[in-house]
Amino acid sequence: MKLAVSALPFAISLALSTTAVLSPLQATELNAQLQDAVKQSTVSAQFRYRLEYVEQDNALDDAIASTLRSRLSVNTGKAYGFSALLQVDNVSLLGNDNYNSTVNGKTDYSVVADPKGTDINQALLRYQNDSGTTLSAGRQLVNHLNQRFLGGVGWRQNEQTLDGYRLQQQFSDSVSADLGHYHNVNRVFGPKGAAADQHGSFNTALLQWQLTAAHQLAGFAYDVDFDTWAVRSSRTYGVDYQGKLTSGPKLSWQLALAKQDDAHNAPLSFSNHYHRISLNWALDSVTLQAGQERLAGDGQSAFQTPLATLHAFSGSADMFLNTPDNGLRDNWLEAKTKLNDVALSLAYHRFDSDLGSQKYGDEWNASAGYSLNKQLSALLKLARYQADTLAVNTTKVWLMLSYQL
Repeated sequence: MKLAVSALPFAISLALSTTAVLSPLQATELNAQLQDAVKQSTVSAQFRYRLEYVEQDNALDDAIASTLRSRLSVNTGKAYGFSALLQVDNVSLLGNDNYNSTVNGKTDYSVVADPKGTDINQALLRYQNDSGTTLSAGRQLVNHLNQRFLGGVGWRQNEQTLDGYRLQQQFSDSVSADLGHYHNVNRVFGPKGAAADQHGSFNTALLQWQLTAAHQLAGFAYDVDFDTWAVRSSRTYGVDYQGKLTSGPKLSWQLALAKQDDAHNAPLSFSNHYHRISLNWALDSVTLQAGQERLAGDGQSAFQTPLATLHAFSGSADMFLNTPDNGLRDNWLEAKTKLNDVALSLAYHRFDSDLGSQKYGDEWNASAGYSLNKQLSALLKLARYQADTLAVNTTKVWLMLSYQL
């Protein structure tokens, strides 16, 4: 099990030692605060079963992963603005492990990155005040914007969390800032194995401005310095703008621009650009989306997003978790609708290189989701990647059931 970085034990010890020197009135107030915190505390459990099937046109055996994630979360109430969160995950196998989890040694099978094990997913101490300040220390889940640059990879059974410190400040109803300094990334390949953790120094910054009810502007910066993954050390700066029409057609859009340069111990010098353009059109029963995402490449390096929720981008088959050195241009079309309370989606992606005129492949994605009630939901999802010059033909199918107590 990975060690959790948490200020909670220190805070408890400090509170116990402090009570010995408090006046009777102060001790009474402290006891009342602690009692209220206990009363406001919540305990919840969530179970997520997933069956994942992977078939690839290569020498690897087809993979079938049947896993159950059990999550226990304890949220304390506040005492003098302080609260705590503890979240423990267990990923268990239901049946045989006929897949390469990246740590089980079954390299004859295709990869399904859901290793079994028990892990502390989050463990943090949080302080909040009436001035809009939130400070948190420990292991925590951090999602920025659409998670293209920083996210928790919630699709995988073992989430990605960060060890360190975070400051969130709400300056007004329309302006907020999020600053973080972290020293370890708990990756989805944990809790054991060589790739379970990435140590280093990671500084993150996000400033959001709600211009009007229909327009939001954000600026972000990520300075990442990996100890043993130097090829991913970089500095990234960018802006994100989201807007929509307030009358007429129900159109909304996103425009994002970023630049990434080498930094710290990176072995290569590079400067690569990124853009994302997407347009949504909501009709009576169908929502259509068209977009393009570009991660530039120069033939030796490419724009990378190692801390992102990568499964949410460039197709569900996860063929582009690492951007090829010639870069990537992803052009897509997607349609979403509801049929008798079943949420349906269908998407097509065309993948090409950014440098040169190489066609990587095409991909179709489809999904159907249904919530039986507030506690139980089901999801069926498919991905079919047709290779031209990158990787091999790949088919993935998922069946997932989620239950929240």
